[in-house]
Amino acid sequence: MIPRPRKIEVHGGECFLPQMLRYQCNGLSQKDVSHYCDYLLNWLRGEYEDSDYHAPPGELGLSLNICPTGLAHREAYVIDIMEDGISLRATWMEGFRHGFQSLMQLLYKAVRHHGGMLPCQRIEDWPAYEWRGLHLDCSRHFFGVDDVLKYLEWMEALKLNRFHWHLTDDQGWRIECPSFPLLTEKGAWRTNPDSSSYGGFYSRDDIARVVSYGLEMGIEVIPEIDLPGHAMAILSAYPELACIPKEFEPLSVWGISEDILCAGKDATLEFLKALLSEMAELFPGPFIHIGGDEAPKQRWKACPACQKRIKDQGLKDEEELQSWLIKELQKHLKTLGKTVIGWDEILDGDPGPDPIVSVWRGDGLDAARKAAQNGNPYLLCPNQFLYFDWKAAEDGPGAFGVTSLEKVMSLNPEDYRFSESSKLLGGQANVWTERMPDFETVQKMLFPRVYALAEIFWSGRAHPDLKERIAQLEAYL
Repeated sequence: MIPRPRKIEVHGGECFLPQMLRYQCNGLSQKDVSHYCDYLLNWLRGEYEDSDYHAPPGELGLSLNICPTGLAHREAYVIDIMEDGISLRATWMEGFRHGFQSLMQLLYKAVRHHGGMLPCQRIEDWPAYEWRGLHLDCSRHFFGVDDVLKYLEWMEALKLNRFHWHLTDDQGWRIECPSFPLLTEKGAWRTNPDSSSYGGFYSRDDIARVVSYGLEMGIEVIPEIDLPGHAMAILSAYPELACIPKEFEPLSVWGISEDILCAGKDATLEFLKALLSEMAELFPGPFIHIGGDEAPKQRWKACPACQKRIKDQGLKDEEELQSWLIKELQKHLKTLGKTVIGWDEILDGDPGPDPIVSVWRGDGLDAARKAAQNGNPYLLCPNQFLYFDWKAAEDGPGAFGVTSLEKVMSLNPEDYRFSESSKLLGGQANVWTERMPDFETVQKMLFPRVYALAEIFWSGRAHPDLKERIAQLEAYL
């Protein structure tokens, strides 16, 4: 199974899957009963048809329950496989969802590998980390709603529970925003080197569909509105928010632009507060990622308004100016019930202890240590281990360095625990799509490395036999 469960006790005896499963449910809503049981029975029927397994006649009892389990973790579950039946129990819905995915894997393995046989056993399982995330960049290349929903399905199957949706960058703005219509009229489209137009955006209904689908799976959808850098799509729509206003266009190349949002103008702050208020309505979850990465300060150094802001606020330099901007937005978002997340560059100033820090540069150790010392909660996504746009092999597609499956498996979150260990929430992998023009390429770059990601933050470390389990799984796909 991927990820490997925490406790497995194998007993004597075997359970064989017959032609029919007879289910009994307790503690589930009628909607959940219909969703999970009907899905399971239809799926299992399809597996019988697609495999060489010929199920014998008869029935087997399947009991699905939300009830006391003795396990305190909200995401915990218990599976009992007996000769005469199978039981899944969880105290909360979060655990039930995970247990259901484990049950699906067990049934798949039984049908595809072992002639319908399941060893009698008990599985008790719960995650090591609460935050088990996956990121997708839809700014550099745009993917339709059905692709995003498929992405969530992959996450659900691997017990990942935080979807970091990168929706804005220099290359495109991807969110319908009625208060600021130029963001999609101008910011969502770029001109390619061959003069063709490229772009797209998600309507409010599209976003509601993704958010709702995620909630059904126990996945929090976290939008990223990247600022003050990576903002060329915003500036193409509202150039007056730059330090030096001029005509801008979304970039058609990859890299870092020196033109960023002007932190010295009150109009910028007012725009961002109004924009984030609209985003807070659209994304009801508790988190909003506001970027903070790769924001060159050349324009701020030469900008009279930015220099005046530094002087008026008693700030030391431009890095503290960025921290001031983030704090102002953070105060606003707090009134809306939101917690701010930012890339680890926000630690270069003084962001205060409230933002969650996404640790990404290098091996991440220095940034994680700095976050812990500053009192910030933090997430692990160091590019040397968890950037899946990096090559999976020396001769493979991708850019920058190599994050092979073995490299991903070698990440040990315990190396990133410091004096206040509770500040380490978990982590995620990042999928930047500069060189992924279609969803098929995204899938190729994601698998099999995402299996290691899932196991690391569920089990605490990748188990040495993970490569063997992946090979077995791929042989039967």
